[in-house]
Amino acid sequence: MMDMKDLQYFLAVAQAGTITGAATKLCMAQPPLSRQMKELEEELGTTLFIRGKRHIRLTEEGIFLRQQAEEILSLMEKTRGQLSRMGTGAGGLISIGVTESCGAGVLSDIIERFHSDFPGIRYNIWCGNGDEINDKLDKGLVDLGIVREPFRTEKYESALIKTESWTALLSREHPMAEQPGDTILLSDIAGSPLIIPSRPPLQEEIRGWFHRIEREHTILCTYNTLSCIVPLVERNVAVAICPEAVRYFTDRQRLVCRRLTEPEHVSRLLLVRRRNQLMPAAAGCFWDFARDYCGS
Repeated sequence: MMDMKDLQYFLAVAQAGTITGAATKLCMAQPPLSRQMKELEEELGTTLFIRGKRHIRLTEEGIFLRQQAEEILSLMEKTRGQLSRMGTGAGGLISIGVTESCGAGVLSDIIERFHSDFPGIRYNIWCGNGDEINDKLDKGLVDLGIVREPFRTEKYESALIKTESWTALLSREHPMAEQPGDTILLSDIAGSPLIIPSRPPLQEEIRGWFHRIEREHTILCTYNTLSCIVPLVERNVAVAICPEAVRYFTDRQRLVCRRLTEPEHVSRLLLVRRRNQLMPAAAGCFWDFARDYCGS
């Protein structure tokens, strides 16, 4: 029956690309390892490797098992660490999943204040999109998530930790960049090529903004990380619609960030965790602190 050792051996082979290389890493002989992999394939009833003369490659089933094995072993390691720290009250490890823009401002602010009260606690911060954070929470790979609405919260506890304005990010070379003030009308950017978030609910929301003011608009591209589209904006290729946290990623010498108005649109940031979750002491403490600190 497949166990943790099988997964460790399988990952070693997948990472090394050869049975010999994996055997060396595992400090064992090559024949037993090769036999173990064949027995694993027989037990699972599928082929995991495409064996070549010098290297082996993973099949589609092998790639899937590698992904699952990495998550299972990561969870096991996290569980061991948490169990070893439980009851000490002095430390612990908190795993937090965040979207890029959520992590830029609010998370750093909370951790700065929390760390001054609990200096022995350490953090594992994982960055991804809302769907990926949802998956990590469901599998227990992160304790907490910080996400941007819209987010399906039916199976989670949630707490509002911040409200941000949506903004337009423009190149200094854009004609509207020289306008006074720190706001810009939504209608003023309707004629420019636009870059908007890739999450379908946000795309639908933003398209609705323009529909309500009866203005046509053109979407040049979508993004799931802000850092990848900033150079496009700097070159005045398009205007990006971003959360207010984009200010943490921008060079103010080359870019201008203006709050969207008429109408103004806001975005809510939520701290989330699984319902009825027995949390490690450190993560539970962070949850309570963040809710109190942010006034939820």
